[in-house]
Amino acid sequence: MGFLVALVAMVLVFVLLLPLIGSIYYDTLAVQRESKLQIERMEKLRQQLEYERKQLERLKNDNSILIPGELPNGGTPKNP
Repeated sequence: MGFLVALVAMVLVFVLLLPLIGSIYYDTLAVQRESKLQIERMEKLRQQLEYERKQLERLKNDNSILIPGELPNGGTPKNP
């Protein structure tokens, strides 16, 4: 008789814990998906910053930069 009571108690505990385990598993999958999206966003931002940094370095090293209001020879344009 004691074996039957223990078996029923174990089944009852299992049935009560099953929804809890399922919800924890579902939350884990949701967090995993969200973290993957965040990592992809961070990677995209890192690539964009790297591209912009390279553009700035190229502009700094480029001697033919035209500043608005100046001619290539360093003079200022004359108004007609």
